[in-house]
Amino acid sequence: MAFLWRDGKIEVDTMRQGRTLGNHTTFVINFTDSLTPYRMGDAGFTGSGFDQGGIISYQIESTLLKWSETDLQWLQEGFDEQLVISRLSVENTVTDKTGTGLQGFITNLTTSSSFEAHPVFKIQKTDESLPDDGAYMVFINILGFDETGETILYKPSVPFALTFHINAQAGFDKLALSEALKVTPEIELNDYNRMDALFDWAESQFIELFPHTAGSRFLFGYYARCYNNTVCLGSKDGKIYTTGGVFGGITEHGPINAFYESAGL
Repeated sequence: MAFLWRDGKIEVDTMRQGRTLGNHTTFVINFTDSLTPYRMGDAGFTGSGFDQGGIISYQIESTLLKWSETDLQWLQEGFDEQLVISRLSVENTVTDKTGTGLQGFITNLTTSSSFEAHPVFKIQKTDESLPDDGAYMVFINILGFDETGETILYKPSVPFALTFHINAQAGFDKLALSEALKVTPEIELNDYNRMDALFDWAESQFIELFPHTAGSRFLFGYYARCYNNTVCLGSKDGKIYTTGGVFGGITEHGPINAFYESAGL
């Protein structure tokens, strides 16, 4: 999985290793080791042009999905498998209900603007028993922070998918996988560039609430901006929130799509 930092954005799949999945890219990770058919540590993240130092991370953008050969669709719930992503003794677990918004470490850039890192991916049932043969998918992005973790140095990439292929019991071959990848999951993903454009619009329209430009950052699962009047504006799970100042505590204002429409975005 190759990435390039260029002209203020992270470009995805610069080595053309991925496959097209509707409007997205997916990287297929085949669990082919006969000794560990449900675990893979060879699939790596590589990057170049990341010239600002800092920490490169991934962020999980969806819950785990499972392909149903019966329904010919990607299931978003109702199965027992989970994905565990490990890197340097830190684990993130993604199920059909949880995991969205979790961030994980990829590498710390010190003297080089390039990197190669190999997290370990494991599919198992929630009771740690063996998973079904088949295809599983999760959407993630990559991004980067300064050493404090507070400031975004590399804005989040467009979301892309990781598709995990298990055929340990010869029950789900490459043809079955190809059929699954003809179907795009029906999920809504964050568009951080569009969020930033919305926040820019809010700053231009409501100066009394958002009195100056501010950088976006992640706070407690929200993608947000905070201002010197203690007001914060953010988005989470497809909704807009404010907190602080005249708003008091955390206040929900409705779906972000409604605000996109108002802003002409």
